[in-house]
Amino acid sequence: MSTFDPSPAKEKKDLENKTLAELEDSSLSFDGDEAGRFLNSVDSQSIIDSATDNDYKALVRKLDKRLIPILFFTYALQCIDKSCLGYASVFTLSKDLGLKGKEYSWLSSLFYFGYLICEYPTTLLSQKFPLGRFIGLAIVAWGGVLIATAGAKNFAGMAVLRFILGGFESLITPTFILINGMYYTRKEQVLRTGAWAAANGFGSMVGGIIAFGMGHVNTGISGWKHMSSCYLHILGVLVFLLLPPSPMHARFLTESERVLAVHRIRSNNTGILNRHLKWSQVTLNPFEDPQGLLLFLTIFCNEVLNGGFGAFGTLTIKSFGFNSLESTLIYIPQGFINMICILFGGWLAQKIPNGRIYVSIGMLVPTFIGLLLQIVLPRSNVAGLLTGVYLFPPFATCLFICLSLPGVNSSGYTKRITLSSYAFLGYALGNISGPFMVKTGETPAYRSVFVADIICIGLQAVFLVILRIYYVRENKRRDRLLAEGQVQNSPEDEFADKTDLQLPGFRYVKKWNRRRILWVKLDTEVTHHT
Repeated sequence: MSTFDPSPAKEKKDLENKTLAELEDSSLSFDGDEAGRFLNSVDSQSIIDSATDNDYKALVRKLDKRLIPILFFTYALQCIDKSCLGYASVFTLSKDLGLKGKEYSWLSSLFYFGYLICEYPTTLLSQKFPLGRFIGLAIVAWGGVLIATAGAKNFAGMAVLRFILGGFESLITPTFILINGMYYTRKEQVLRTGAWAAANGFGSMVGGIIAFGMGHVNTGISGWKHMSSCYLHILGVLVFLLLPPSPMHARFLTESERVLAVHRIRSNNTGILNRHLKWSQVTLNPFEDPQGLLLFLTIFCNEVLNGGFGAFGTLTIKSFGFNSLESTLIYIPQGFINMICILFGGWLAQKIPNGRIYVSIGMLVPTFIGLLLQIVLPRSNVAGLLTGVYLFPPFATCLFICLSLPGVNSSGYTKRITLSSYAFLGYALGNISGPFMVKTGETPAYRSVFVADIICIGLQAVFLVILRIYYVRENKRRDRLLAEGQVQNSPEDEFADKTDLQLPGFRYVKKWNRRRILWVKLDTEVTHHT
């Protein structure tokens, strides 16, 4: 029988009342991960020795119940906010603001200019402050900006607000990726990423329903202005209060559960949290470590699709001969398909050996077919064209699998932030570029977008294959050195906040394999539980 007792009555120890500052006291400080200081500050070994597999499974369920709903609904509301412009485009937005020429495309892109400029600085700032509070305040701020958009009178006013909105929203997805790495093993991360990323489709679906309903409101105020509300302020307060800064300070866990939460992440070989910015981990040499460059190129190509069809999706349907409300209604199933594809892709990537990159490439195939149908079918074949539109969403699965890679295939907290920023640089630039693929007055409508998207799908597949080749070769090189007698890794390297290039025992994940956990010998034996 297990002696592990997670009840609060047993948890009257020092840690319950320790603050972030106290855990960072110089008496415990070293230039490593905070998780190491945490484990040294409590009787962690007795807790670990008494825990069973059932204790770990119960802990994962508890983490899922607290974290996934917060991440899911935050991401869903972010998706609704980002897509507001696309829904507004089929109403009277252009007329109300007096838009001319490429100004609508600029409004779509300016959001991502704000995203591009603010993403890395805000993610670095998140390293310095309690994560849940930082994200909560950002949500409140972006809610205020969204409300202000209803008062925009012209292109200039809306352009400024779109830029600021992109800046505030830029930290959401990168910090969610960091949260994944704090609480979940490398095996678990891809499915958890899929669980909250599926909100991308859910938000699109709900946003479409809201837009359709607002289109029937006749108050003398343009329908698109009704899509601004104060719900984000409520969400921001909830996130501020409920999202913990790290596993070491998760108040919803008992002390024993915090110890186990940290212990089970040891096998990731990536660390959990270090609040010190390390400039040596900021500069990535693409010839030494090509992950950043390849992730940037892959996600850039992926988001050219999103930037084009995301901004012009409802307008594309409208070009088939439907009116504004019909186009909005017909677009709604896309969100459901998107949600199912992301969930299925995350599950499949976890289940299939060597599956992550293969699943990413496979999910591009339906999108390729859907784009091809838009080019080859006549405008009279509305059913075929709509079938093609409903085949578009699976490409988003590739994005979220790629976004999970920095969390599992890099070590060193600052490096993980930097590698994620390379990915989100591609995300922002792709979304900026996508809307400008449209040629005004083109017949058939948006053909140039579809051609550019097909090219981008092919390039994504090439970059993903190159990335997988790098992982395979690097793992084989490290396996060869291990066979030759190289020590991989020394006990002091654990929680030392070193990069994957500095840890010979680190192995890049193309699949999950317990034999890849190569910690030699720690001060006490470490057994990984899932």
